[in-house]
Amino acid sequence: MLGVAGAVLIATLVLNQGDDDDTASSTPPTHATPSALSETTYEPPTAAPTPSAAAPTSAPPTPYTSGTCLNGTLPDSETAQEVSGVEEVSCSASDAHYRVIQTIPLTSDLSRCKDNPKTQYAFSYRYTLNGSTINEYVYCLVGLGSYAR
Repeated sequence: MLGVAGAVLIATLVLNQGDDDDTASSTPPTHATPSALSETTYEPPTAAPTPSAAAPTSAPPTPYTSGTCLNGTLPDSETAQEVSGVEEVSCSASDAHYRVIQTIPLTSDLSRCKDNPKTQYAFSYRYTLNGSTINEYVYCLVGLGSYAR
């Protein structure tokens, strides 16, 4: 908008040049020079912004503690593999397959469970927030029922 006003001002000065009745004036005519700088003002909206995502209503998950039972199926392998469907359940539940015997924070190194001679399975879990790892744990487990080794 200021650019348009500046252009109108310059056009007015150029068009009015020479219309001066005073020919004896010794002052040379002055011309406005366009400026490369423009002033723009940002005015934020007055309405309160609406949240783009609902705020979480529950506390972040906490690590499993010793004695916690888990369901699901873990691979019979010492190589790290992605698994899904492993969740905390009551130890008396028919689908309780594993019991946590040790929790090791700040690592995903499954071999850390080799220091616990009772370990039958090792399970790593990574907690993320917006795609970034915020914490990770290794759980040393024993199998229950037919999952015992």
